[in-house]
Amino acid sequence: MAKSREELMEVRKQMIAQMKQKLHESWSSEEDSLFYYHRSEDRIVLSHALFWVMTQPQCLTGKIRKEKFFLLLRQYQEEMLDTYLQDTEDFPTILHDCNILYETLPMILNSSHLRGEKGTSKLAAISVVAAGYGGDMDEELANALLDDMDFDRYGKVKCKKIEEKLPQLMDMVEVEIKR
Repeated sequence: MAKSREELMEVRKQMIAQMKQKLHESWSSEEDSLFYYHRSEDRIVLSHALFWVMTQPQCLTGKIRKEKFFLLLRQYQEEMLDTYLQDTEDFPTILHDCNILYETLPMILNSSHLRGEKGTSKLAAISVVAAGYGGDMDEELANALLDDMDFDRYGKVKCKKIEEKLPQLMDMVEVEIKR
């Protein structure tokens, strides 16, 4: 028997709560959050948008791009960007959930079954670059990238200016991998 939307949302809520608890247990303080030093909620959204664009299927190789957790994170990010652009009442909750999933990514990538996987180190580097660059870039560029986000003719989220920056962003990822 199929679960109702309400039942699925309750399962989702419980899953996120468990992840949040584990995440907070692993932090020595709130400053350990990847988003703690971001200037605004918009900068957090920008970091998610950067990650979402940088992890398109053509940007990653190996089994990592088919991992359920990774696909779930990308799905939540797309949903969050959609609610951000539409300014819906669901946005704060979905952003919160995206933040928890994103912050949990390092723990997932360090799990034994993913440690030696092709693409794992690249995904880890992408997450660092996206969070760091999204939080630290100059205000004018951040606003331009945020203002550019829109929907394509099929109603899908599109971040054209971020896509144009992919070569530069991937260069930053390569530098991060070498560290």
